[in-house]
Amino acid sequence: MSMTRGLLRDVGLIAGFDLRESLRTRRALVLVLLYVLIATSASGIYVRIMAEMQEGIAALPDMAGDPEAAAAMSMVQDGGYRMLLLFFAGGDAPLADHLATYPPMVLVFAWISLAFLPWFIALTSYDLIAGDLHLRTIRYAALRTSRGAYVLGKLLGQAALVAGVTGLGMLPVLVLGALYLPQFDLVGTFLALLSTWPVTVLCALGYLGVVTLASQLCKGPGAARATAVGLLFAVWIFSLLPAPYTPLGWLSPWHWKFGLFHPAIGERLLAIGACLGLCAGYTALGYLRFRRRDL
Repeated sequence: MSMTRGLLRDVGLIAGFDLRESLRTRRALVLVLLYVLIATSASGIYVRIMAEMQEGIAALPDMAGDPEAAAAMSMVQDGGYRMLLLFFAGGDAPLADHLATYPPMVLVFAWISLAFLPWFIALTSYDLIAGDLHLRTIRYAALRTSRGAYVLGKLLGQAALVAGVTGLGMLPVLVLGALYLPQFDLVGTFLALLSTWPVTVLCALGYLGVVTLASQLCKGPGAARATAVGLLFAVWIFSLLPAPYTPLGWLSPWHWKFGLFHPAIGERLLAIGACLGLCAGYTALGYLRFRRRDL
């Protein structure tokens, strides 16, 4: 029992130290600002599109006296939005119906976040192990704790950083929506964003596992960065392979990200377990090399 408490204490100390060190670096600050800028741009584009649509609708002739024309216009709008939802859902009709319950602005933000998040993680976390190996500072930690606790603490520190950044990225959605969209539902949008936040973090853990694998395989930051980007690109390709190579897609977080939104609890739990399993599996795969290497 005391050994378990000691392990948890070590993991917590390493995670906290790694998070503080990450926040002090100029690279992390730049990437955080970049992520917030991307979220702001996505929200701004949505606001602009909505303004253009409202101006276009206002320019149309009054259809109040023509119920058939009004109904046809409504069907066109609903059909276009339905096609957009099917695109977000990867062609899954039940999932598209569930996504229709979210505010459109939240869906745009979630889709943009999940598109950029893997590469954000690669550029933020590639040196979580390789950087200390390169500078040999890991030798001091190795005298005080196990290598397993060190890797797990580093992983949790980066996971906390990603969770904080993705949470911060929600602010532009609320601010721009409240300022520029008429009849903006601030409370409903905030609650919808909160419901997508765990989804984003869980999906990010799968990507973080791949980056942690790369960082344990390499001894220098430059090689770790190139390996992280290369491995992420490889697992993204896995998610696109046709039959009979489809099972390779199960090794890709991209394959499971739609399932994290699925209304069926079984599908959602499977996707959650897969993302957590990929994070643990890729990290453990890298640890097979890291536990034997010369520090």
